Amino acid sequence: MVAARQMVAREMKAHGVSTIKVTRFTTAVSEIARNVIVHGGGGEICVCLDSRAQYLVVECRDKGPGIEDIERAMMDGFTTGRGLGKGLGGARRLSHGFEIVTEPGNGTFVRMSTKL
Repeated sequence: MVAARQMVAREMKAHGVSTIKVTRFTTAVSEIARNVIVHGGGGEICVCLDSRAQYLVVECRDKGPGIEDIERAMMDGFTTGRGLGKGLGGARRLSHGFEIVTEPGNGTFVRMSTKL
């Protein structure tokens, strides 16, 4: 989780992105990375630039139990753990682009991006 956050921050700073924008997007990445670890039992995180280096894209994948009700899970206040229930919805709000694909029993895939 820390490594993903640091990699994202380093890449954004190298492209001259403002500190506030770096903080917002790295917070989103931290939230999703935490979900991959806590709810998905671990997984993979890929950080890359789009072909024209206009967006930083982060993809997270786990093979956990998936999310039964994605609409409900995206609502602030909904949690299956001890958190505040703001992780998924907050990550979506802090990202330029946000996509989540999940299937109960087959894990979850999240792609989020920010404009550089």
